[in-house]
Amino acid sequence: MQEFSHRAATRCASRDHQPCCIRCPVVSLFPKGTGLVKQAMALKRKAITQDHASMPDDDGIRVDLQHRSFYRLSLLATQINRAIANAYIKNFGRPAHAWKVLTVLGAFGPLSASQINSHTTLEMDKVSRIVDRLVEQGLATRVQDPNDRRRVVIALSARGKRANAQIEQMIADMEREFLIVLGPDQRESFYALLDRLQARANQIFAEKRLWSPASNQA
Repeated sequence: MQEFSHRAATRCASRDHQPCCIRCPVVSLFPKGTGLVKQAMALKRKAITQDHASMPDDDGIRVDLQHRSFYRLSLLATQINRAIANAYIKNFGRPAHAWKVLTVLGAFGPLSASQINSHTTLEMDKVSRIVDRLVEQGLATRVQDPNDRRRVVIALSARGKRANAQIEQMIADMEREFLIVLGPDQRESFYALLDRLQARANQIFAEKRLWSPASNQA
């Protein structure tokens, strides 16, 4: 009966989008006092809410969870990070996120821990622990900054450079396999869109604006 009532409420909601009442053909299926009337009404309201949530707003922007760009990009980034981390652990051991530090050092050269932090999504304490581990593994070294002897920077060792070359090749292969579904023109458009979105993110998020949930007004 519960399964039937859910299907019926969904059909009813999709037909008229009106608040459920006792004249609703779904509600009239259930005797008063059984508690199923309230259940049917709740199911109908839920169906209406879900139906409206899946519709884009006036700007054509989809804000429901399943279609929200933030949510989908987050899931995508998690999938990619997990795939790279699993491959890194298999070949070089833990910590799983050490590949982020290695590739940043490989791309930008010797950096301080705070500079590594600014180039990754890692928290500062995780950067410090990863650097300690990379030094222990012989993949990185701590050296004095030639431009400021009071500061210590982290650099890749010869072994670390070889490891980074392997990681970069693997990530490049993954990137090609991932984007091959797009044609050349689509890829160029994709890169241009990423540039615009990154610039917009820097504009509205980098200023440390405090976003607050919308208040519910009766």
